[in-house]
Amino acid sequence: MAWMAATLGGAMLLAQTGAPTPPAGLDTAAFRRALPAPALNFPQALAWDAQTRDLRAQDGQQSVDFRFALTNVWTNAVTITGTRTSCGCTVAKLPETPWVIAPGQRGEISGTMNLIGKSGTIVKTVTVLSDVGSVLLNVKVQIAPPEPGRLRDADRQRNLAVAAADRQAVFRGECATCHVAPTVGRKGAELYATACGICHDAEHKASMVPDLRALKHPTDRGYWAHWVRNGKPGSLMPAFDLQQGGILDEAQMASLADHLDSPAFRTASRTSTPAAPATSAPAIPARP
Repeated sequence: MAWMAATLGGAMLLAQTGAPTPPAGLDTAAFRRALPAPALNFPQALAWDAQTRDLRAQDGQQSVDFRFALTNVWTNAVTITGTRTSCGCTVAKLPETPWVIAPGQRGEISGTMNLIGKSGTIVKTVTVLSDVGSVLLNVKVQIAPPEPGRLRDADRQRNLAVAAADRQAVFRGECATCHVAPTVGRKGAELYATACGICHDAEHKASMVPDLRALKHPTDRGYWAHWVRNGKPGSLMPAFDLQQGGILDEAQMASLADHLDSPAFRTASRTSTPAAPATSAPAIPARP
């Protein structure tokens, strides 16, 4: 502020704004008043609390808000005429447009960055336009990596779309990590946890996935054997039979039907089911 006062009170400001230097011995203030108003380019008239805002976001967070505080440290009013952002995912807001800021007045520019589909470190810019020049502000967001074994909502929706187009897709590609590998060599309750519970007992299971212990109609071993073997064409429920593009042999399917028809399964809670491996995630639900 001391530098500002000295600059505005003497010939240094005149030199910075492109005005002629007053002759030696001439009163500086009188000389300055006699000059036509210069075309200013003096962004230092606005003092900012920061020009880079560092923020953190959780994985799956859809947006983050940011704010930049400013003060007019000049002797004249400053008019902010608008803002420009480097990407459509970032929106900056002014209290009003145009925004006239009196000498000594404080204010802030706020905004929001859309994080859907983004990961890692994101940097966007906000250019503030005014009658004294432009200022570039940076918004830097670090998005935390996803927790092991947990799918992001965007990934979950993508997998649902894949399953709707081809219910057997759950056993191929990247989905095989969760829906095939953990089932190898397993039978009975352990097989249920890895092949069925991953969807039907998931904490965040899709709304169309039923609780197999609370069905509204009678079931028996034949019922379960049919659903395990054939699934349901036109739905998300895949066929587990190897002969139909599934992953279970005859012995595994029989052990799974036996477990589903047992009193132990019907009376057990979801949380008491043997846990699936840590890599398993409820990516694509199945529906009997």
